Amino acid sequence: MKHRQEKFCDDATDADLETLPLLLGKARKPVNEPLGWIASTLGLDELADKFGYKLLVMLFASQHMMKGFAGALMGPCSSYLYKAYNVAGPQMQIFGGVTQLPWAMKPIIGLLSDAFPIKGYHKAPYILVASFIGVVCLASIGAVPRAHMSVELLVICMFFVQLQFSTCDLLTEAKYAEKMQSNPEHGPKLMTFVWFGLQTGGLLATIMVGPLLSHYGPHFPYLVALVPATFIIIPMAKNYMEEEPKSPEELAKSRAQLMEQKEACFLCILMFVGTLLLSFLGIFYESAKVNAIAAIIVAIVMLIAFSVVLKPVIAKVNAFFLIQTSVGLSIGGASFYFFTDTPAEYPEGPHFSMEFFTSVMGTVGSICSMFGIYSYQKCVSTWSYRSLLWMTNLILAVLSISDLMIFTRTNVRLGLPDHAFVMGSSVLGTIIGQWMWMPGIVIMSQLCPKGMEATMYALLAGCHNLGNTISSNTGALLLEYLNCQPSGAPNESKQFEHLWIGSALSTVLPLVTCALIPWLIPDAKQTDKLLDEDDNDACAGSLWKRWTGKQH
Repeated sequence: MKHRQEKFCDDATDADLETLPLLLGKARKPVNEPLGWIASTLGLDELADKFGYKLLVMLFASQHMMKGFAGALMGPCSSYLYKAYNVAGPQMQIFGGVTQLPWAMKPIIGLLSDAFPIKGYHKAPYILVASFIGVVCLASIGAVPRAHMSVELLVICMFFVQLQFSTCDLLTEAKYAEKMQSNPEHGPKLMTFVWFGLQTGGLLATIMVGPLLSHYGPHFPYLVALVPATFIIIPMAKNYMEEEPKSPEELAKSRAQLMEQKEACFLCILMFVGTLLLSFLGIFYESAKVNAIAAIIVAIVMLIAFSVVLKPVIAKVNAFFLIQTSVGLSIGGASFYFFTDTPAEYPEGPHFSMEFFTSVMGTVGSICSMFGIYSYQKCVSTWSYRSLLWMTNLILAVLSISDLMIFTRTNVRLGLPDHAFVMGSSVLGTIIGQWMWMPGIVIMSQLCPKGMEATMYALLAGCHNLGNTISSNTGALLLEYLNCQPSGAPNESKQFEHLWIGSALSTVLPLVTCALIPWLIPDAKQTDKLLDEDDNDACAGSLWKRWTGKQH
């Protein structure tokens, strides 16, 4: 279930503005190349014909190796690193929210790469700069002793590692939304490839992370993550981005097109300012109240700005996912200590070992996620958005009862062992969680007007990711009000007395937002096109254009 283990999020995928043709009809020509041969051997011929094999390889490097393997390897380690610094649960959530903010910075990254190419190249230089900084930070986290690195510096290093991941994620998924719109019937299949591979890489890392943590400590996995974090250099060196340097005339035309979308550019800058504010406060201000108030203000500003500036159908979908994500108050920092505290720290607790909490639970979760993706493709990929969102939210709310049982220790009183109870109740919840996540990605891809796929998708996905940080910050304040601030100190049982209240609120509030589905989610199937072929204006019909008289 969602509170049992910190998951590396991410969420989402992005497309690019550029329109260089991918190799479609000639997809089998490069089979003699090692990476092309791998794509052919894995039976990806159909996807290669539709989307180009080089795109698949780039997704393998950025999604499967980096976000999947390296992300799953580092994800559980961050909590144990914070525990080594004696960081309390609420503050752990704030730090965690800060380190995930680079995923909300995708809009400004996309805007910079599109408007300011380096030596005519839009993507490669940005990926290389971000990767250099990320690799240095990874090495620092893995090699610098804790006595020589403050917790604030640790968070900054984690921030830049995630900045590398988010930059590569955005800039390597070239033409993603554009190609999905051109081939909507193959969109779910491409999503299956991306997420099934991501889960496979995550599964391998999850199996490894428990023993690595147990034997070598929470720093060592970051050194291992250096390998997949640098793997992206190989396809970049082989120009799998298929970039050609832009001439001054082409660059002028591209910038002119961007300037036609002033409203979208404004949203990119606004979101960047909001993420910088939350990053600064999260690192240098320990007050949960200050961080929560700032998060709420940023959420309100983003909700109003996006709703006023964007086309109504896009604005409504964005509003739904931002609201639902933001009100799902996170309690992950406290639940981490609940499950991993030793008998000396929490005598009545589950006392999960590193291996069980990371590798065993994580492996089961990864396998269930893979099955969830497979069953999504086979069973519900043709459902309407409304039906699937209603169904998944209701089922997850019912399944959350198991969270309440374990946080109140009811399962122990009923004779149900913690390890077996957690494992059994997590299976269905993970599968249903994938069913709820996948249509969100599909609908965001379908709402990207032609000509501004990268910027629009980055805005929608970034807004969703921003909601996760807002959830972490507001959840941290809730934990303080509930006097639930564990830090791994001896005899801290009282810190968990009201944790079940936080769990209940984090389940009920998102469920309440389902009442907005009929007004905010389009009545369409996942394979339907939501925008017209010639619809290239993300702000057409918006409140802003109506108020300013630019459109009637």
